[in-house]
Amino acid sequence: MGGFSTLIILLLVAVASICDMTAPAIICSEDLYLQAPDTGNNLAVDFVAACTDNSRGDVNLTCSHESGTVFHIGTESVSCTCSDPAGHVSSCDFRVTVTDITAPIIECPVTLTREAPSTKNSVRVTFEPSCTDNSGRDNLTCSHSSRDKFRIGSETVSCTCTDPAGLEDSCEFDVNIVDITAPIIECPVTLTREAPSTKNSVRVTFEPSCTDNSGRDNLTCSHSSRDKFRIGSETVSCTCTDPAGLEDSCEFDVNIVDMTPPAIICPGDLDLLAPGTGYNLAVDFETACIDNSGGDVNLTCSHESGAVFHIGTESVSCTCFDPAGHVSFCDFQVTVTDTTPQTIICPDDLNLIAPGDGNNLAVDFVTVCTESSGGDVDLTCSHQSGDIFYIGTESVACTCSDPAGHVSTCDFQVTVTDITAPIIECPVTLTREAPSTKNSVRVTFEPSCTDNSGRDNLTCSHSSRDKFRIGSETVSCTCTDPAGLEDSCEFDVNIVDMTPPAIICPGDLDLLAPGTGYNLAVDFETACIDNSGGDVNLTCSHESGAVFHIGTESVSCTCFDPAGHVSFCDFQVTVTDTTPQTIICPDDLNLIAPGDGNNLAVDFVTVCTESSGGDVDLTCSHQSGDIFYIGTESVACTCSDPAGHVSTCDFQVTVTDITAPIIECPVTLTREAPSTKNSVRVTFEPSCTDNSGRDNLTCSHSSRDKFRIGSETVSCTCTDPAGLEDSCEFDVNIVDMTPPAIICPGDLDLLAPGTGYNLAVDFETACIDNSGGDVNLTCSHESGAVFHIGTESVSCTCFDPAGHVSFCDFQVTVTDTTPQTIICPDDLNLIAPGDGNNLAVDFVTVCTESSGGDVDLTCSHQSGDIFYIGTESVACTCSDPAGHVSTCDFQVTVTDITAPIIECPVTLTREAPSTKNSVRVTFEPSCTDNSGRDNLTCSHSSRDKFRIGSETVSCTCTDPAGLEDSCEFDVNIVDMTPPAIICPGDLDLLAPGTGYNLAVDFETACIDNSGGDVNLTCSHESGAVFHIGTESVSCTCFDPAGHVSFCDFQVTVTDTTPQTIICPDDLNLIAPGDGNNLAVDFVTVCTESSGGDVDLTCSHQSGAIFYIGTESVACTCSDPAGHVSTCDFQVTVTDITAPIIECPVTLTREAPSTKNSVRVTFEPSCTDNSGRDNLTCSHSSRDKFRIGSETVSCTCTDPAGLEDSCEFDVNIVDTTPQTIICPDDLNLIAPGDGNNLAVDFVTVCTESSGGDVDLTCSHQSGAIFHIGTESVACTCSDPAGHVSTCDFQVTVTDITAPIIECPVTLTREAPSTKNSVRVTFEPSCTDNSGRDNLTCSHSSRDKFRIGSETVSCTCTDPVGLEDSCEFDVNIVDMTPPAIICPGDLDLLAPGTGYNLAVDFETACIDNSRGDVNLTCSHESGAVFHIGTESVSCTCFDPAGHVSFCDFQVTVTDTTPPTIICPDDLNHMAPGDGSNLAVDFVTECTDSSGGDVNLTCSHQSGAIFHIGTQSVACTCSDSAGHVSTCDFQVTVTDTTPPAIICSDDVHRTAPSDGNTLAVDFVTECTDSSGGDVNFTCSHQSGAIFHIGTESVSCTCSNPAGHVSFCDFQVTVTDMTPPAIICPEDLDELAPGTGNNLAVDFETTCTDNSRGDVNLTCSHESGAVFHTGTESVSCTCSDPAGHVSTCDFQVTVTADVCDRECENGGVCHGGVCVCPPGYRGDNCQHR
Repeated sequence: MGGFSTLIILLLVAVASICDMTAPAIICSEDLYLQAPDTGNNLAVDFVAACTDNSRGDVNLTCSHESGTVFHIGTESVSCTCSDPAGHVSSCDFRVTVTDITAPIIECPVTLTREAPSTKNSVRVTFEPSCTDNSGRDNLTCSHSSRDKFRIGSETVSCTCTDPAGLEDSCEFDVNIVDITAPIIECPVTLTREAPSTKNSVRVTFEPSCTDNSGRDNLTCSHSSRDKFRIGSETVSCTCTDPAGLEDSCEFDVNIVDMTPPAIICPGDLDLLAPGTGYNLAVDFETACIDNSGGDVNLTCSHESGAVFHIGTESVSCTCFDPAGHVSFCDFQVTVTDTTPQTIICPDDLNLIAPGDGNNLAVDFVTVCTESSGGDVDLTCSHQSGDIFYIGTESVACTCSDPAGHVSTCDFQVTVTDITAPIIECPVTLTREAPSTKNSVRVTFEPSCTDNSGRDNLTCSHSSRDKFRIGSETVSCTCTDPAGLEDSCEFDVNIVDMTPPAIICPGDLDLLAPGTGYNLAVDFETACIDNSGGDVNLTCSHESGAVFHIGTESVSCTCFDPAGHVSFCDFQVTVTDTTPQTIICPDDLNLIAPGDGNNLAVDFVTVCTESSGGDVDLTCSHQSGDIFYIGTESVACTCSDPAGHVSTCDFQVTVTDITAPIIECPVTLTREAPSTKNSVRVTFEPSCTDNSGRDNLTCSHSSRDKFRIGSETVSCTCTDPAGLEDSCEFDVNIVDMTPPAIICPGDLDLLAPGTGYNLAVDFETACIDNSGGDVNLTCSHESGAVFHIGTESVSCTCFDPAGHVSFCDFQVTVTDTTPQTIICPDDLNLIAPGDGNNLAVDFVTVCTESSGGDVDLTCSHQSGDIFYIGTESVACTCSDPAGHVSTCDFQVTVTDITAPIIECPVTLTREAPSTKNSVRVTFEPSCTDNSGRDNLTCSHSSRDKFRIGSETVSCTCTDPAGLEDSCEFDVNIVDMTPPAIICPGDLDLLAPGTGYNLAVDFETACIDNSGGDVNLTCSHESGAVFHIGTESVSCTCFDPAGHVSFCDFQVTVTDTTPQTIICPDDLNLIAPGDGNNLAVDFVTVCTESSGGDVDLTCSHQSGAIFYIGTESVACTCSDPAGHVSTCDFQVTVTDITAPIIECPVTLTREAPSTKNSVRVTFEPSCTDNSGRDNLTCSHSSRDKFRIGSETVSCTCTDPAGLEDSCEFDVNIVDTTPQTIICPDDLNLIAPGDGNNLAVDFVTVCTESSGGDVDLTCSHQSGAIFHIGTESVACTCSDPAGHVSTCDFQVTVTDITAPIIECPVTLTREAPSTKNSVRVTFEPSCTDNSGRDNLTCSHSSRDKFRIGSETVSCTCTDPVGLEDSCEFDVNIVDMTPPAIICPGDLDLLAPGTGYNLAVDFETACIDNSRGDVNLTCSHESGAVFHIGTESVSCTCFDPAGHVSFCDFQVTVTDTTPPTIICPDDLNHMAPGDGSNLAVDFVTECTDSSGGDVNLTCSHQSGAIFHIGTQSVACTCSDSAGHVSTCDFQVTVTDTTPPAIICSDDVHRTAPSDGNTLAVDFVTECTDSSGGDVNFTCSHQSGAIFHIGTESVSCTCSNPAGHVSFCDFQVTVTDMTPPAIICPEDLDELAPGTGNNLAVDFETTCTDNSRGDVNLTCSHESGAVFHTGTESVSCTCSDPAGHVSTCDFQVTVTADVCDRECENGGVCHGGVCVCPPGYRGDNCQHR
């Protein structure tokens, strides 16, 4: 039986071999595109090739490359062949392309720095960059070569390395050539020059030098050569800098020496008036000193200008030194006559503006107090000048006392006003993007405010971190300072929705038209949602339900959200027409799957007939014998006839599974419930296996389902596709471990009604448990219970079903409140008294409190206070114990009706100084007014300048009320000074060479302090002629007042004259036409002014020979004294005869047959009278001349530049023709990579003469010839016009098929809103013909649905050769579903509970149009507790992609705690201490029953010092709510301070003054230990005047208690007065009389500063006769002390014996002569 079976098998194999006509099926890999590794140029490549055969026998598969073979960079083909047992062969091939994507790596050296040699500006630099590439080949190029020269400076070298794939890398580096050789500079030595007498500077010439190796330098000096240098020494610094910045420097000094002394001018003698009752005077005078150096001079006088001169006459001597140490002198006298008044002056009220950056201001002011007696005064003010004044108004009071004890006062106010508003800065517009799943954003911002007060209040309409919804909102902010000034700003917050809406279209729809029509109403669904939650506008080109006709139509949809963002989607609707035809399929097949497998091979038969009997095409989705898996599969068959009609049928193949699946469940699961939930998500994973490989596992609960507290059973069943099943179950236990959450309200602070003292209070408490079960909540007070005024605690307890318990408590405070009433008087209008600026004002204000309790009434002024002239506001405030405050105010106006009183001085006379026409005059009118403030103005200010003559000064005094008084006085200025005359120094000059005298210019000047015209005359005028020798010049100047001044100087003229030599003018002569030289005669002359012999010699003698050109003749003349004079002239002999040139006639030569040129010999000639010439031609003799005609030009030039020229022609004749040769016809093959070919060929044209020929062809050798046949024609011509031609053909044949390339498999991601994609692809085809026809089974831009499709392409060239390829297009769904959550929800807990059921909406859509699975951690409508809980949502699409979103739900508690403070506390301080321990009670409760945090600024039992202190308390609950209250503790001091004064004090006045600083001791202490205010009318160490003064002292403590004491200080005068007489006086009587009125001054001063009685035997101004008289004086002081003095007055007649001549003046009986004159009466020069 076994042998029979083997025979049967062999027969079957044999039959199969005989009947097998099918080649094996071979499959190659797609073309492979791989990347070469970074470190190599090849790659081991794995690929797959497969072969199967219908015979099921072994096949033989071989490939040109094995899988794993190494492939190098580039493209290689792999061909595979497969043969089956019947010998049939199939083949396939593919390409492996290894691409180099690794760029080469180049390395450059770092920056190269080389030093330039000291003598050069460049260096050769060697460098070597490197390059490596995985290909092993590279091309490295650089912008500079190694060993190139680089100049001083920096240059960048750029290098690039390129590999064979065209990839490149580049680098660069710098080459720095550093110049380290500094330049060398040289300066001159010190230069010394003398300054001229009238100038302070000299121009100085100098020239430093600089050299540098770079050849370039920049030489700069601090001064330029020829600059002016002033007297003194200046250093010139020079620096030389080369281009590298290296430098060298040097310096030298230039000394300008001053040899001229300065000019000094003093004023004339000064006669001045002292103030009427004073004894000294500050005297201003002007002295001047100028120096030609222009530098500072040192002018010093024995008295400074402004120094105090006592009554009498004092000499002032002045000395002036110039910088060179030269000195000049002058002097004058100052006489002071006594008379002076006195006063105290305060400034007007000062109104100042506070600086913008501060709240205070340093204020300078001046108060003046003068005492008519000249004694010391004591001036004190409540504030010092320069003190700090803060914003507001402060009074300054000043007091001035004199030695007699009289006191004057004045005051003024300083008001510092804040006008600077605070500065607020808002951020610019804030733009935030709304998140894609929310419609609001929390926005943080921080405006700022600054104010000079340092305090501000900044408020905004929104808080930072508020939520802003999509759109624009304006935030307004205001900043207010304490002065009520404010600044505001605003900014916009824009929440921008940048997320377009999510739009979803259905996939393309393919529908069948009904059998009875050609169109179809189509329903479809589109959707659009937006994160803003607002309405969207969704429109489509077709409505759902619209009629679509047979064919394909596109539907496009657009969705706009409220922000204007738009989204699009589209799909296609295809309606297909179908008509039935006859096709027969078998009945449905029902088969049993094998027990160990899930598939079965099934055979079946289908039949298709066509009534016409024509051929039909029958195809089925499965072939008979195909494998079918467990389950039911449909087999669809289609039959089409030649007319295109199609009929279909189908049947089902069911393979039934009879093997049940196997299921496994986990064991019991136990989990703990979280503290805020009654359920837990539990994860579990039962398993199921089935032979079908597919199963449906379902459980009564899903893994990740929520399980509530308790125990639940999970049942699971596994069903296979055949409906066979297995099941199991397990338990899930959820355990509750959390106590319930109880919530009380915060402490309640309530106001009692006005008519009662208790209140029914409603409140809410809540208790919830995570189990969701019933709880038991009870409280000590029910809601609505009555609470009395004060604070009561409420406590609550809650039990949950598990027995867990929670507690809370809160406080209820009921507060009483009642307002009070305050009344102020009407505004008061009063009149100021005539002798004062203020008034005591009485008024009444009233405050009552309805409860009858104590009130605290305070006003800014007390009734009876002093009010000054003007208007002042009185503000009053009344507060009750509950802290309520009422205010009122009124105004008090005091009006001034008393005019001020003004006093002017008498007429003032002053002497003009010697150098000015005006004098600064000091005067001091006075004004007094009852207001203590006045405005005194004059037409001139004290210390104004008054010119010589008389002027009237008018003054007016106005008080603050506008009342005024006026007066006037005269000021006379007298000129007593002669003019100032200036002559030049002595002049030393040289006489001119042509004469014996000289016109001399000089400058003299005369100026007068009056500024008027002066009369200046000199014995010689400027420009007058002075003869050789010395002459004196004297000058006189008169001013308008008749005063005269003199000066003189000398002029010396020196003779110096050389002898005279005369040469002839330059001689210009003509050379003879037949020679080049000439004999020249000339004459030179030399004369000497003295008439002596001279010696005259010349370099050429008269009659000497001179050649053509120019020669110089130099002559010298010397006299016997050795003086030498010279002259010279030139002799020029000019050539005017041109040379003569001769050229040959035209030359003709024949070109040889083998050449195109001939050497030609010629010889032109030239002659010239100079015997020298330069002959040049355009061609040289023996030059080659080419065939044709050329002209030769020749020129002859002599040394004088005269020339002659000529030209001739050279003709070369050609007599030989040329020859042309073309190649044979050319037959060539087109290259495989192009449709043309560069073809080289040779054509030849020769000309027997060797001359040039013109050879042209219709194509050039190397030209491109395209596939096909083209003719080439050539022509050759020679210069003689002969032409030869030839031609040939070039044929190029194409034998190369085109090459097609398809892209690799294309994978595209389906868009987020569609299930298909338009795919762009571009297969390429290249053919050497440049023309091809490329066709594909799909067009680029066709739509491809999610899945995989194959595209086939074919390329055909013009000769019918073709190539084909194919590739796959895969469309992948990568888009997760679009999930949208609401924004964060901020909600308020209801007043009656602590949780809230919250509704919300979420959505999820997917581009696949399939069902999505959307779940959230909380369901909409779930209960949320107080606090913040997160809700997270998850959405899965059919592809398994997942999206998430989340949001927060915040439920806020809004009830603050209740805090109660005691009323204000008033206590008395103990008599022996300053502080007190105070007990008090504060309470705080919260409605939530939770803990509260109560803190106060002072603890109960704390120590409080005397005075009032505020206690502030704050209470916060666990929710962060804060309540506050405060009260005051006042400790009152009842004990006055203890004061002790000194005994009476007796002191003696010093001999040199009427005052004495007196020290004494006073004390004040207070039992409180606090600061006391201790003041005395005089301070210890204060100045006391002669006499007796009382000192009174006052001491007050902080509580306002006052103590007093007083004592006396007596200062006694023991010193007699000081009397001063003038020195003995010697006066000259005028020439016309023998007596003289003599003025003199005596003074008497006393240390008491009181009035003295001074009498003399003669009054000042009395007449004294010629001779000598004695004057005696006596002075007594108020204390009766007496002093005496005496002096003599001698009067001499002022008469000269003879009249003074030549401008002399008689003085003291003697003639005073002007400069240059002498003798008793100035009669001699």
